Amino acid sequence: MKKQILLLTIICFFTTSEAQQTTNDIEELDKLLVEGDAYSTTTTTVKLLPESSAILKDTADVLKKIPGAYVNKNGTLSGVAQYRGLFGSRVNVNADGVPVMESCSNAMDAPMSHVPASMVDAVVLQRGISRVSQNIETLGGSINVIGKSVDEHADGFSGDANLAYASANQGKTGSANLHFRQDQHAFSVGLDIERGNNQDTPVGENVFTGLERDYYTASYLYDTGNHRLVLSTNYNDTGETGTPALPMDITYARGGISRLEFSRTINDDWEISSELAYQYTKHLMDSYRHRNQPAARFREALTRVKRQAFSLTAQKSGANNDDLVIGIDIDDINNSAFISNPNNAMFNIINFDVSKNRLSVFAEYQRQLSDSHQYMIGIRWTDSDAGSNQVDSSVAMMNNDMGQLHRTLRDRFNSSERNKTDKNLDFMLNWQQTINNQLSFEYGFAIKNRAPTHQERYLWLPLEATAGLADGRRYLGNLDLQSEQAMQWEFGVNYQKSDFTAAPHLFYHRIDDYIQGVPNTVMPAPPGVLRFANVEAELYGFDVELSYQINEQFSMRNVTSVVRGKRRDIDDDLYRVAPINTWFNFSYRSSNWQFDADLMAALRQDRVSVTNSERETPGFGVLHLTAIRSLNQNSYIKLAVNNVFDKLYYQHTNGYNRNNRNQAVGFDPNNLQAFRLPAEGRGVQVSYFYQW
Repeated sequence: MKKQILLLTIICFFTTSEAQQTTNDIEELDKLLVEGDAYSTTTTTVKLLPESSAILKDTADVLKKIPGAYVNKNGTLSGVAQYRGLFGSRVNVNADGVPVMESCSNAMDAPMSHVPASMVDAVVLQRGISRVSQNIETLGGSINVIGKSVDEHADGFSGDANLAYASANQGKTGSANLHFRQDQHAFSVGLDIERGNNQDTPVGENVFTGLERDYYTASYLYDTGNHRLVLSTNYNDTGETGTPALPMDITYARGGISRLEFSRTINDDWEISSELAYQYTKHLMDSYRHRNQPAARFREALTRVKRQAFSLTAQKSGANNDDLVIGIDIDDINNSAFISNPNNAMFNIINFDVSKNRLSVFAEYQRQLSDSHQYMIGIRWTDSDAGSNQVDSSVAMMNNDMGQLHRTLRDRFNSSERNKTDKNLDFMLNWQQTINNQLSFEYGFAIKNRAPTHQERYLWLPLEATAGLADGRRYLGNLDLQSEQAMQWEFGVNYQKSDFTAAPHLFYHRIDDYIQGVPNTVMPAPPGVLRFANVEAELYGFDVELSYQINEQFSMRNVTSVVRGKRRDIDDDLYRVAPINTWFNFSYRSSNWQFDADLMAALRQDRVSVTNSERETPGFGVLHLTAIRSLNQNSYIKLAVNNVFDKLYYQHTNGYNRNNRNQAVGFDPNNLQAFRLPAEGRGVQVSYFYQW
């Protein structure tokens, strides 16, 4: 079977604020086909509609409409996924079933941002405990970004095109997808072009928040029914793009993912699938093109990531949802980072030159016990071997205190045992109890693990290369880190009538050896440095999705998320946890028109990390209005006014301003957490979409 076998049981994920114009229109809210999925839970699976995706700046922005999810915005195209208080490498992000690796040491090219929103068909999140088949590490959940592809049920040409403009940053987007299918063969190509200037806020321009990106994709499909072959590739060419929450901006990020997938149906019971995947991304960031720096402090960092992967799965389908999936995943990941000064050829630092090899096997079994009970159980064993080559710094040649610091840390690191092995065993159990046609309960328990990242383990010099933490602090890695282990409990209620649905979920995660920065005690090191260490943590809360069809024209939808993250070893809160937040959508639909009012709100976040010197943020509520006009069966125009009242507000997870040209927002070189980055001000967005 396809890699999508590994991404099953999609539970209660978001809907955008748009819906169908007529009962036959092309943006009808379809159920996504996830082949091999026999585990029938109460789900809401909705497409990311084209007229919405045409004006989203970043695919990660849709997470705010998914129960339990949020986004850490470090820049215009640098949205780090957060789910129930966990973010970064803890949340697995796939693009069409293939894990996406960031090349930047600070996650400027965050996985959620790899595929532009205009090229996305759907964003899928399994609510609650993730299945072990979804990827090697899924401690914080799993998200799949599904790109647009050929219609496998119709021969001939098809495609879509859209144009969009956003006044708040003079942003322009143009994209096109072309598909052709004939008998057993299908071809697809796609192109997306995006440009934008600095974002307007109620206090002035947010410098530098411009964007520049081109994206290309192509695929070929051969399908006989019993045999299926897919060859696909994409290429993301991001130019100068702002990340004001980080110490540098994107100069460029160039690369993509290619995959070859083959599946075969053996007989009525068995199907096998194999996949080869390759990713290579090269990224350059700098501290001076859009910031004021003396020539001696000009910095560039060149980073690369290369991932080669192979997977093989076999699925046996039986009667009464009695299904078994077994598989093996192998990958090899290489990360490197080199720091230089374009004004000084003698200045250079080898920051990272690391590799990780993983071998992982898993099995999942699901069974329908009766009309009222069904369960799924899964287990995954992973062997992860990581290592680092020797590092170096030209500063170590200097005969001063800084040179002594670099020499000591370099020599200590190079003489240490740098080959590390993590052996982890994951387990999950999901149980569904159906009470009647309207009501069901879900119970879940899991033990999930995560090995340390290369930043957490191999950051030998005190720097801000922290996978996008954006707390203004310098960190040191720790060669003695252990894997995180989470015990997870889940309880959900799914209630559905003809015009009303409610799906509240409660959760509790107890994480041993949680990896967190703590005050450094290993000398020498500058004051204020944090060092990654294993601590004890817990996260708990609830999230709920509600919808109500008031009548044929009016409907309402709400998503509310509550999470609390705490240290268990000391009295402190976890860093950058989203505040209590909610989204209300009120929609009116007629034959050719749709009007939407969206309220996004969050409460004050005063449960902040003292260890990270995290600042509190006030609550807010902002209103967005949209109107969609269906011109005919194939085309639409959309007008939106975001932040209608031009309200000044701060997203708690958006970080602090690090750009010293950003005078309207404010900057203090002596306190890098002095000024939070404001959200975008009032802006008008217009888009046109056409499909054939």
